[in-house]
Parts: sequence; C-alpha cells; structure tokens
Amino acid sequence: MLIFRANICFVFIGRELMRNLLFLFILSLFATQVSAAPDGRGLYLQYCAACHQMDGSGGIGLPLVASKLKDVPDSYLFNTIREGRVGRIMPAFQALSDAQVNAIVKYLRKRTNTTEKVFDLTPVTGDLDRGAKLFEEHCVRCHGVDGSGEGDGTGVTMSRERAFMVMPAAISNKGFMASAPDSMIHQIIKVGRPDSGMPNFAKKGLSDQDIDDIIVHMRGMKGTGGENMAMDSEERPSYVIESPYDFETTVNNVKAALGGSNFRIFPERYLEQGLIDEFSFNKRQLGIRFCNFDLMYGMLKVEPRLGVVLPCRVTVMEQEDGSVVMVVPNLKVVSRWFSNDELIELWDEMDETFAEILDEATL
Repeated sequence: MLIFRANICFVFIGRELMRNLLFLFILSLFATQVSAAPDGRGLYLQYCAACHQMDGSGGIGLPLVASKLKDVPDSYLFNTIREGRVGRIMPAFQALSDAQVNAIVKYLRKRTNTTEKVFDLTPVTGDLDRGAKLFEEHCVRCHGVDGSGEGDGTGVTMSRERAFMVMPAAISNKGFMASAPDSMIHQIIKVGRPDSGMPNFAKKGLSDQDIDDIIVHMRGMKGTGGENMAMDSEERPSYVIESPYDFETTVNNVKAALGGSNFRIFPERYLEQGLIDEFSFNKRQLGIRFCNFDLMYGMLKVEPRLGVVLPCRVTVMEQEDGSVVMVVPNLKVVSRWFSNDELIELWDEMDETFAEILDEATL
C-alpha cells in the first residue's frame, strides 16, 4: 500500500516536473526569438538592393557609399528609411519595425566602415528674403525653384549633366526636411559632395551666414512629395531565389539565360570590388550586369528619373553555409513608386523576362 502511494506520488511529481520543464523550454524559445536581432544584411537585400544595389553603388537610388555615410548621423539614415522621399521614388518603409530599421542602419555602417557624425540639432537663424536671393543665384539650376530637384539639365530634360548619375536631391521634400538637421545641411552646402557633383560653396564665396540664410529659405519652402505611399507589409522590392547549383554553375546558367534573351552582358563586378583592397574582397558575391539598348533608351524616354543606371543586374551570392542565392529587382513593386503608367507596363513585361531567366538558370 505504501509502495503504491509512493509510486502515485512519484508519477505526480514527475508529471509536474516535466510540465514545468516544458513550460520553461517554451519560454526560452520565445525569449530567444524576441531577443534575436534582425538580420540587417538580409533586410537590406530584400528592401534596398533593388534601387541602391548590393554594393551601394546606386542606380535608381542614390549611392550609399562611405563618402556619403561618413557625413550623416544615424538618425538621418533611420528617418530617411522611415519617411522615404515620396515623389522621388523612395517610399516610406512604415511597415518595418524600429529594430529592423536600426539593423539596416547598422549593416550600412559595417559595410562602409563608417561611424555616425554627430550634429547640433539647434535650428539656424537667418534672413529669409536674403536667403531666397542666394538660393536663386546658387541653387535653382540644379535643385529647381521649388527645391524639387527638377532644375535645368538634371535629367528631367535631355540636357542631363554628365556629372549627375541621378537627379539632384529634392531638398524641399518632406522626407528630407524631417530627416536632416540644419547643421548637417549647412555642412553639405559648405564643403559640397564631389561624388554627386555638388560643389564646395565656401570656395565659391558663401559665408556661414549666407548658408544659414539659404537654409532658412529652404525651411520656408512648401514641402514637396505629397503623402506617404502605402506599402503592403508583404511586398519585397527584390526577389531572393535560392539556386540548386553551386556558385560557378549558377553564374554560368544566368549568363546563358541572359544571352538567350538577347541581352548584352557587361564585364562582371564583384560586390566589394573597389570598396576594399583587391586581395580581401569576397569573390563569391558577383553582380552580373546586362542591357538591351533599345529597351534602355525606351525606358529613359518614358521616365527620366531612372538616371543612367537601370535595374538590369542579377546578383549571385554564396552564403556562409555554402548555399547560393540570386537577387533581382521586383519590378512590379519598384515601378509603382514612379507613378508612371507607361513605365509600369514596360517593367511588367521586363519582370516576366526576369522570371523566365531565373527559371532557366535554376532548371
């Protein structure tokens, strides 16, 4: 009898112990999922690479290179992703969590080996009327009367200046205004951005007060860009497709598929090429660039904001676990940001071509 009761007690205790252990195990799994940091590289690949390229060289979007990122604070990058540049192609990524946006910013810092530059957040003071005159004299030609970036020779007309890979910044855009502190704008005007064709205005004779006057005028402009474009939380601007083959076979398959679709293939470029020394960059991450010139000229005629670089690239990357993925722009998503029905129609056709190329490369 005592033995029977002892067995019942043992079974009861055993069940309670197992239940508690199971509960603790589930809690630990939940805690791991909550505490796991988002993958910044993976998020960049899905949301940013279609326009800015995996190497940050830009194209539809502005270049995201060290020479630019070293001069901006993390808050500017965060707010730019969150607010976007509506009306200037880049949407507002409101569906991403703060942790995801921060992970992308952290990845950009790591990839470009930069640290954020801290700026004073105090608004500048100046003479509004004087700033308007200085803006007209020094800024209108590139940034336009309204600061929209649609000045003469900036890609809106056929007189695009060769120095401009993309249109100049829309400095009155609501997203830019919400992201850039006055002291950062002051620094950009003062020292310029040689990579973008932005001159050094201190060398052109503008004083610090002149620059502050211009900034006061900019802040008084009617913001451009309209309302934030709604993005479905399930939308991805890039397709990420896993290849069943090794790296070399995948690259050869993509090239063969492109050739079969009458695309001209340009010299291949490793993603890290030019960013770090030639002995250190990863040769298992390759951008395959291609073009059909009739298609390119047709797209540029329909939509000048495309810049001189079209989304004609398949990126092949070998992952740390040895698997291989291909990344291409999701043109059905990206084309919507232009609000151009002709371009949407062209890119829907090109999206189908991309799908055929990827299908052929993975057969």
